[in-house]
Amino acid sequence: MKLRLLPASLLLACTLTHAADAPPIPKPLEAQVGHLVELLKDGFATGYPEATMVQTLNTGEESQVTLAVFTIEGFGMGNNYSQYLAAFSLEANEEGEGEEEGAQASEELYRLLDVMQIGGDSWRSIEKLEARLASDPAGEETLIDIPVMENTDDDSPNFPSRPGVIHLKLDDSRAMRLVEKS
Repeated sequence: MKLRLLPASLLLACTLTHAADAPPIPKPLEAQVGHLVELLKDGFATGYPEATMVQTLNTGEESQVTLAVFTIEGFGMGNNYSQYLAAFSLEANEEGEGEEEGAQASEELYRLLDVMQIGGDSWRSIEKLEARLASDPAGEETLIDIPVMENTDDDSPNFPSRPGVIHLKLDDSRAMRLVEKS
C-alpha cells in the first residue's frame, strides 16, 4: 500500500513545486492568449491554459517585450498538440472615470507584435520558458534565444530528448515580426 502512494506523492510534490515557481499571468495578458487560442484552434482543439508560460525581457532602456508560450491540443480530434510563441509590447491605457473628479484609471494593455508555431508533436518543445537576449554586434536587432527539447528519430512524439536552442529575431523592418534564424 505504501508503495502505491509514493508515485502519487511525488507527482503531487512536483506539481505543487512547479506551480509555486510560476508567477501568475496578468489578467489582460491571459485574455490576449485566450483570444489567440480561439483564432488558431480548429473545431475540436482546446487550449491548455495551465501550460502557458510568460516572460518579460528588457530590450532597451525603456522598452520590453513580453513572451508567452501557449499550447493548443487535440487538432482534428487527435492526440496531438502545438506550442505557439506570442510576443507582446506592454502599453498603458488611461481612461477617464467620472467626469466630476477627473480621475484616471490605468490598465495594462498587451499589444500583439507577432505569433508563430514554435513546437509540437515529433518536433520540439519548450518545457520551461527561459528566454534570453542574444548579443547583436551591430546593436540594431533584438535577438532572442530560447532553450528547447528537440525530437530525435528514436523519440516518441511527446517526449523529445535532445536539448537545443531556438534563435529568433524580432524584425523591426517588417512590422515587428518574429523570425527564426537557422
